Amino acid sequence: MSEVSIRVYKAGDEERIPSLLRRCFDTFNRYGLDREKWLEYARLNEGFKLEGAYVLEVEGSVVSHVQVVEKTLRTAAGLLLTAGIANVSTDPQYRGRGYATKLLGSVMEDYRGRQFPLTALFTGFASGPQRIYRRLGYVDVCLEETFTAPLSDAERRALKVSGIEVREAEERDLPALMRLYEEMGECFTGWPHRPENDWREKIFARTAYHSFFYVPREEGNLVVAEEGGEVLGYAVTIRSPQEPDFMWLLELVYKRDRPDALQSLYTYAVKRAATLGLKAVRASIPREDTYRRVFREFKSQVGGGVYMVEVLDLEALTKEALRTADLRASSLIPATSIELRYRGKAVKVRLGDGEATLHDGDVDAKIDVNPEEFNRLLFGFSSVEDLILGSYIKSDVPLKRVAEALSVLFSPKPLHIWPVDHW
Repeated sequence: MSEVSIRVYKAGDEERIPSLLRRCFDTFNRYGLDREKWLEYARLNEGFKLEGAYVLEVEGSVVSHVQVVEKTLRTAAGLLLTAGIANVSTDPQYRGRGYATKLLGSVMEDYRGRQFPLTALFTGFASGPQRIYRRLGYVDVCLEETFTAPLSDAERRALKVSGIEVREAEERDLPALMRLYEEMGECFTGWPHRPENDWREKIFARTAYHSFFYVPREEGNLVVAEEGGEVLGYAVTIRSPQEPDFMWLLELVYKRDRPDALQSLYTYAVKRAATLGLKAVRASIPREDTYRRVFREFKSQVGGGVYMVEVLDLEALTKEALRTADLRASSLIPATSIELRYRGKAVKVRLGDGEATLHDGDVDAKIDVNPEEFNRLLFGFSSVEDLILGSYIKSDVPLKRVAEALSVLFSPKPLHIWPVDHW
């Protein structure tokens, strides 16, 4: 039998890993991924670390690779450290032998041991990799979605907004942009916390359209909407590298009580597309009413990608949920103790009478949670009621009371992750 071993990065892998990725992915081939670009990822992405680069060797040769990109994601259970799984690859000559499954399983165990509550990834729907991930426990949360309009349709909503100036973003705008991003993020799940370094490297110094792909920043790629010296929003736009006739709205964030700022940025982006002679506009926008009103000429297009998630550490997840629990809502309901069980692991909580704590005594209800409903709940695609109806539950109290208690712990919101933060 061949000698198989799993390890993390060591000197020389900066040559071996890019070579493997070029053999496995045409996107990296076209991008010209090499040693320098691969090493640069650690500078551009705070969550990309050399010790997060895992390889599987056969007789001393690197044949399979997984990269972990650490993220802090907003979820219905609060801000959760997440092992983002990327660049899962196996040399074409070694496929079909279970190497990717073995390697990713080992990665998951490592991050479970490090008490990361979650792991998440993007992959092709109905693909071979998706089948591997499902076998390892990953759950489909949603399909990726973008919105597209011919330029002539988009122009119908390009309305002039008086009093707001759209100008090129400058270094001095960075604190305002970071604040706007984090404030808007409170309305969503996904929406990673973005470190200042990522802002500087991926948005100001260049224009990233994915964690691993970027173009040089050009004038007009990053603009702000300003009124009376106050920055009310910003937009990131580029000519799509894959579709040269398309303008791509990569990110569009506005102050929540100023939808006119959103309108002004939309108008800017559409006019920029016209100036560049482009034929259509594609946008990655949240499922939120104000965005939908401004982008109502755009049609939804579900792509071939799927977002998948799995819980690694139920106790760590529950502790964060308790830390951010709605104590005001807890004060309005009677104390209820619940055991949550997920794939054989269990935690007990006490919720109500103004409390949200771990519990070590008898419980009023036991829930063997459905993993699909639970992971979808974390990102706003299921409700507490869906979780109860889809799980095995034994309760000595009315299910309405159980649902009210769990609603103290989990606050589902719509999911959105901008392309720059995809991994």
